[in-house]
Amino acid sequence: MARKSRIAAQLSLSGNASVTPPEPGPAKLKTGIYARLSIKDLGIEDGDTMETQIALLRDYVTQQEDMELREIYVDNGWSGTNFQRPEFNHLLEDVKEGKINCIVVKDLSRFGRNYLEAGYYLQNVFPSYGVRFIAIYDSYDSQTSDPDSLMVVMKNIVNDYYSKDISRKISATIDLKRSQGPLYMGSPPYGYKMNRSEPRRYLKDKKAAAYVHLIFHWALEGLSPYRIACNLNDLQVPSPQAHYYQNHANRKSGKSSAGNTWIATTISGILSNPVYTGNYYCNKSYFRKYDPGNAGNIPEEEWICYPNVHEAYISTEDFEKLKKKREDEEQLRQDARKKHRLLPSSLNLFKELVYCGECGRKLLFQINRENFKFSTFHCTGKASRMLSGHPRLSITYAAIESIVLYNLQTQFRLAIEADSFLKRLSMEDARKRLKSRRQAELQVLHSKLAAIVCKKQKAFEDMTTGLLEPAIYKMQIEKLNQETMWLEEDQKNAQKRLEEVDTYFTPDNEWLRAFLAANISEELNTPAVRILIKRIDIWNDRQICITFQFADWMEKLNSCIAEWKLLEMEDSNE
Repeated sequence: MARKSRIAAQLSLSGNASVTPPEPGPAKLKTGIYARLSIKDLGIEDGDTMETQIALLRDYVTQQEDMELREIYVDNGWSGTNFQRPEFNHLLEDVKEGKINCIVVKDLSRFGRNYLEAGYYLQNVFPSYGVRFIAIYDSYDSQTSDPDSLMVVMKNIVNDYYSKDISRKISATIDLKRSQGPLYMGSPPYGYKMNRSEPRRYLKDKKAAAYVHLIFHWALEGLSPYRIACNLNDLQVPSPQAHYYQNHANRKSGKSSAGNTWIATTISGILSNPVYTGNYYCNKSYFRKYDPGNAGNIPEEEWICYPNVHEAYISTEDFEKLKKKREDEEQLRQDARKKHRLLPSSLNLFKELVYCGECGRKLLFQINRENFKFSTFHCTGKASRMLSGHPRLSITYAAIESIVLYNLQTQFRLAIEADSFLKRLSMEDARKRLKSRRQAELQVLHSKLAAIVCKKQKAFEDMTTGLLEPAIYKMQIEKLNQETMWLEEDQKNAQKRLEEVDTYFTPDNEWLRAFLAANISEELNTPAVRILIKRIDIWNDRQICITFQFADWMEKLNSCIAEWKLLEMEDSNE
């Protein structure tokens, strides 16, 4: 056998015999394994852990000759009653992109416990993408099993019923414990931490307590949530999220600096949370997985209150005073919005168009209800982390209206004159002559470039024959290269000018059509302003810059008209 092998190898190398290469096997399935646990796996040894689930799936895939493991998707601590899970969505994206064409799960309950949605994926989504789906413990393989079979349907129904039954039992247990006293669930609010010796009470968090007292102190002094947030950011106080990650060692990886900025909504949440009075409130909302139709918030008067169960940051009287103040402010804002809605929005023709030339911000609009013309656009000029400050800027609506109307009327007259001029021309002959003139300019530039090439050749010959010193030759070449660069730029512009004649020198010019259709009169109207103006910038010295739509079309057309008039003048002089 050994001699046979050596002879075959020698024949193959010498070219006296051909060896047929082995046929390639079928492509392996790009497999992803999906694991899920409803309650987050905390490393408990007994029971179904995430590690054992992944190990089972990995072993199964490695034993299949037609599968290749590409990705592991893990949703740890996510319920199976809906499919809005981060890693499941990641899996779906990879399926759509063709990265995965085979999915392996432990059983159908790990995939999902919602009967309708699970059936939708098995019967519609996965087959449409050509994905093979395998549930090991349920002996389900989409290649050989029917997703409409009674066995699969019944398993999905049982899983759905099981999740709802578990939900009923858990909800009943929570309701029972709540009736026996405060039931603390989830993370404590900012400024508190859990009492390990007495789980039914919060303790003040010493690292955050001073800042919570400061927040309520500032609020009682009349500072707004936005101003309080700015003050905390100026003091570089860690935000609640950053504080949480800094004080939980197992949470520090990669997230310790996330969300390290105070914002007004965070302050509002603290100021409106009655837990800071020392009372504990529950039964604030209703949510049952077995009864999703009735989910929602419960009215405040129906909340369950357990008074004086932990240390307070603010007295109940002061909290109620703050609450009343915030409610009054919100009512004022709603009244202002209501009054604003009563004013027809069509009156403000420049909505979303007026900007501050100093900082680029969109100008605020303040309505004068007694005389709308005296309404003002203004910019406070306040500095922010993104923009520098500047003096306050303000201009009346009437001032902008008069300036815009004058400019639009000017352009309207230009459009009428241009249209009248074009109508007197034979456009085909005019374009040919104008193009001929611009073609001549382009030809002159071609000639100049050709002359420079000759000059370079002559300089090189003079240098090789000794008539020109190398240093002088180098200086001449550098000068000629600079001239070449300038001429090539002029050549590009001349080529563009030649092509512009057909596009812009026509009665169908877009600027011309837009302004003639607008028919600007003595009063502005919304369609004209929206169609003809792109934006309006205003500076502190009351300088105004109006950026018109189709400005390029106007510039190119007027350039062609001016050049044509020059041609006519040259003809008359001859």
